[in-house]
Amino acid sequence: MDRIIRGANWWIEETNQRLRTKSAKLPDLKRTSEKFVAGGGFFTLDVPGEIDGLEAEFELNGAHEDIRARFGREPGDWTTLIYYERLANVTLGGLANIGRIVRLKGLITEVDQSKVEGLKADPVKIKFASIVLYQDIVDGTVVHKFDFFNNVLVTNGVDYTADHNRLIVA
Repeated sequence: MDRIIRGANWWIEETNQRLRTKSAKLPDLKRTSEKFVAGGGFFTLDVPGEIDGLEAEFELNGAHEDIRARFGREPGDWTTLIYYERLANVTLGGLANIGRIVRLKGLITEVDQSKVEGLKADPVKIKFASIVLYQDIVDGTVVHKFDFFNNVLVTNGVDYTADHNRLIVA
């Protein structure tokens, strides 16, 4: 068995969310595509284009004003989320620990307030979007890095934008 989650934690800026987080979902990775038909061809091909806008969602137990207060910020006044994960690979040779860190920089764009019935409140649902930095590191290897402002696209440790960025440097 591999990639068993042995522990995980969310940080929003300098605030540890370990005891607050009910659930969290990292962004889905998706590319836009365009239909292409070759001249005289009978088939279409979906040609991948840009990376779609990323969104993360999480639910907090309780209405924490330090997090809700980050709603309404403008671009440039970014919020950083960091997700840590301790994974384990269980093999016949024993247990191998693997670390994963995902860094997101963006804006809190939605806060769904909790519904309260009696003394029980639903979790506060928060949407994190306008993500300008997504970096996924597993055991020290950059699996993905999407950096909007620096025009960086790294996949499986390969910087696909390095030559392009080198050529357009002024």
